[in-house]
Amino acid sequence: MTNAFSQIRHADGRAYYQGIPLSLADAQIMLNDDILRRAVRVGAYLRIDETGRLVLVNGPALRRSVNRPVSSALNCRGARQE
Repeated sequence: MTNAFSQIRHADGRAYYQGIPLSLADAQIMLNDDILRRAVRVGAYLRIDETGRLVLVNGPALRRSVNRPVSSALNCRGARQE
């Protein structure tokens, strides 16, 4: 049996979602969409708390690095160099 969640709360208690029951997979898709729309921080994730409720935990904001070195695994012949 798949759990369904009609409420998702932020870790601080605010409501994130209230409505028709969602499966965990549907809730994750909704979160991914909100991350793409920048309504939720990159790194946010869902967890089920000790009472069985679904909680949205905001992850840390990620910094963009302009001069990030290329990984040695990606730095191979035929790879596009910028």
